[in-house]
Amino acid sequence: MHPIHHRRRSNRRGVLGGLALAVALPLAVFQPVAAAGSADAVEPLPPIGSQTLVPIGGGYGQHVEQQFAGLARQRALQLGADRTVDLLVVPSTYGDDPADRAENLRMAKGRTDDLNTACTAIVASGALTGCTARLLTLLDRADAENPANSAALGGRGVDGVFILGGDQTIAMRVLANTPAEAALAQAYRRGVVTGGSSAGNAVLSRSMITGYTPDGYPWTGLQRGSSTIGWGDSLGTDDRGLAFGSETFIFDQHFYQRGRFGRLLNLTAQSVEHYGSPGKIGLGVDYNTAPVLADDRTITGMIGDSSAAVMDLAGAGAPAWVGPDRTLTVRGVRTGLLAPGAGQSYDARSRQLLVNGTALPAVSAPPAPRLALPGRASVLLGGGGNDTPGSAVLQRFAGRASGAGDVLVLTAGYPDAAAARAAAQRYTAAVKKAGYQGRVRMLIAGADPIDAASVAGAAGVLVLGGDQQLISDAVRDNGFAGAVRSAISTAKVVLTEGAATAALGPSYDAVANPTSDTDEDAAIAAFRAHGNSFSPGLGLIRAATLEPMLGYDYRWGRLYAAVAHHRATPAVGISEQTAVELDGTTATVLGARSVVTVDGRRGWFGTGSNGAIAAGNVFLSAYAGGQRLG
Repeated sequence: MHPIHHRRRSNRRGVLGGLALAVALPLAVFQPVAAAGSADAVEPLPPIGSQTLVPIGGGYGQHVEQQFAGLARQRALQLGADRTVDLLVVPSTYGDDPADRAENLRMAKGRTDDLNTACTAIVASGALTGCTARLLTLLDRADAENPANSAALGGRGVDGVFILGGDQTIAMRVLANTPAEAALAQAYRRGVVTGGSSAGNAVLSRSMITGYTPDGYPWTGLQRGSSTIGWGDSLGTDDRGLAFGSETFIFDQHFYQRGRFGRLLNLTAQSVEHYGSPGKIGLGVDYNTAPVLADDRTITGMIGDSSAAVMDLAGAGAPAWVGPDRTLTVRGVRTGLLAPGAGQSYDARSRQLLVNGTALPAVSAPPAPRLALPGRASVLLGGGGNDTPGSAVLQRFAGRASGAGDVLVLTAGYPDAAAARAAAQRYTAAVKKAGYQGRVRMLIAGADPIDAASVAGAAGVLVLGGDQQLISDAVRDNGFAGAVRSAISTAKVVLTEGAATAALGPSYDAVANPTSDTDEDAAIAAFRAHGNSFSPGLGLIRAATLEPMLGYDYRWGRLYAAVAHHRATPAVGISEQTAVELDGTTATVLGARSVVTVDGRRGWFGTGSNGAIAAGNVFLSAYAGGQRLG
């Protein structure tokens, strides 16, 4: 497995500078099932409301832009004011530095032209003759204060408004309490379909996520101080979303792509504290995807290439933030995955997900899975990255092995013996610095003979798993499987790491570990019905499938895919630098971050027309260090 403290990330803080930074963000190369411009672009669209928001989770894909234009076309046909679909584009997220103004306007005009092209491709038929897309000059505060720059929003024939991506905090600094914001609000209330991508998504919810703190990352998203939000209780500030933005939902964007499940769960839980139970509803929207939100009450359906996640704490246990990092702990959060073409809608008033117009049954969360292993050993199910002396997990392992005999390091699932040996040496050095002073032996699967006899006399056994795509040979090898079983039966302490933890379950996702070059695409693909490949595991843990590196590798989709694949078996995601410690029938979280369970035993599952997993009544719980599962 990769050392997380050495691996560089391409991230992606939520707060950007001007447009030059905004447009430089790498766009995922993930492709939708149907190519843009195909017949799929004119598939039946969800109905709009008398007031409609379309918060796109990022990107400017032709497919989702065509579908946004199709929603505006519904408005044009209802209105009958003229024979064109008329769109206005707002670039206020781009940056207000005068030095960048000309370049920002040039690039915003390019985005406007692209939207016009996407619209024209599907609109020039029947009662309508074409599209017009016009860029509004709203880059800085002076622009927004000048009513002439937003006067076009008052036009009777306006059908859609599209807010470009960039930096949502800049957008609100430009727009808050100006004639431009008032004109946008009036257009929305008249029924103009109002959408936006990325930061343009963020500003469409009154309670607006503003980004990560300087020490915040996606993998620390469940820690209270990792993210910031402007609640929008007072319109007198610019620390909020647009005045007409959703007051029911908190929107997040690039949701699967950038591993933001923890961030939105954390902030949605904080809304319970801020407003009282049940709080607001979290709505995380993935790249090139959007819900169609009618009248801030009903998600009438989805458009785009992926799906969106909804999370609701009504009926969940009271959230709390515990430990030195104030990590979220909460039980029984009801979640769903909304995919285009799956027949889903969502009623925010009743907080019910409907399929083909029928509400899913109101069910409570099942009991937590009971993880247990027979045997003498205390077993630490490591999430990966516990290869530093400061790891509480490695310290626990070293402490229990000290004075009782040798430590044996077994490795499996690496591309070659050299990579396996390097990992073994890294953990060996760390465990000695963590306090273990005895002898350490190393055995490399595929290079050294490994069987049950190999672990004889070992006080501690450290089983390192490299890549989940590469560990299948070891799982099928009777000698390696026998060594792991023997270690659990006879050793004093066993620590499994990474792919070795995943392999202990009844099955595991055998898709390759993501890298910093593939993590965003892999995170999106994991939420697809055929984006994962499950192989039989060792079956030593029977109550749940196990997924390591939850936060750092953006593996939230693997949890949902696991329960969609086998609804009767919950999934447990173990964050890096963290472990689940099993002592007999007791399972306790140990380490720096979180353990998450996803349970679909009372859930509904389907597949969207784009291949995305659709789901409802799937329950999520988050556990912090020192807490027992179950």
